[in-house]
Amino acid sequence: MASILDRYGIKEVADVTFYEINSDGTPGKPVLFLDTLKVSTIEQTAEQADARGGKGNPKLITWDYGKEITVNIEDALFSPKSMAIMLGNGKVNQGGGKMIRKTAVIRMGTTASGSVKALNDYITADIYDANSVNGGGTRTKLYLGDGSAPAGEVAISGQLKFDNGAAGADHEDSVLYDEDGTALNSDFSESALKSLYQAGMTDNSGAYSGHKFMFTYWVPATAKEIVVSGDTFPGTYYIQGDTYSRSDVTGADQFFQFIIPKAKMSAENTITLEAEGDPATFSMNLTVLRPESGEMMKLVQYDLEDPSAG
Repeated sequence: MASILDRYGIKEVADVTFYEINSDGTPGKPVLFLDTLKVSTIEQTAEQADARGGKGNPKLITWDYGKEITVNIEDALFSPKSMAIMLGNGKVNQGGGKMIRKTAVIRMGTTASGSVKALNDYITADIYDANSVNGGGTRTKLYLGDGSAPAGEVAISGQLKFDNGAAGADHEDSVLYDEDGTALNSDFSESALKSLYQAGMTDNSGAYSGHKFMFTYWVPATAKEIVVSGDTFPGTYYIQGDTYSRSDVTGADQFFQFIIPKAKMSAENTITLEAEGDPATFSMNLTVLRPESGEMMKLVQYDLEDPSAG
């Protein structure tokens, strides 16, 4: 039998499971499992009050109070569920039939001489592609005139939705905007876009030649939606982390577990999106609360026993 004075080292990150908390304080159903963590730390702090007196006013007695335990988790990956727990009430709305608004920039074609085009007649847009590995979508060039698309390229016809599918007072079609943001017209259609492009190609006055426009369009999608509102905040969970400790004598690993019956997810989070450097990581910071039992945390080192023995 191992002695309580045996020594171990801990290096490996923990796998962490979040559970709902039942009305009696026991763990309920699991709501999140994280096995791609980069860092998982537990930090305990407390405040002190001292009695001082005598020559030199040294410390005579010290009282500890205000114990605080925090858990910091940094994940290499995210899921819609983990993002919902980090940022709000943990709910993810998902399903099909949603319309996603997109915006593209168009530079109208110009003519260098005669019918020779000095600028390309395409926009770059996100469209559905059944063969794409990117969730059925791809970003590609869409050529404005059906007859002008080079061999093997995609014409704009049928690739974009110019209506968001809403009805009644909430109806909002695509709108064409000038480069300064002025709305030039509403209820913008594919035929209107093509007509404007053709005008840009043939108008000798140069009214549209080389001009930039922005226009909104819509793509139907199956989406996972996380709503972050002003009156919803991250919740409180039962936390369990599993890792290993290694014996300094045998070099063998033993199971090591921390259990936190009641931990409140912090509402402060940062998501970094940048072009260079390391990929973004996703941090969850939790404050340990005192449950009714008074036990704020348990650390358990254990060996598995043969279930067929005895």
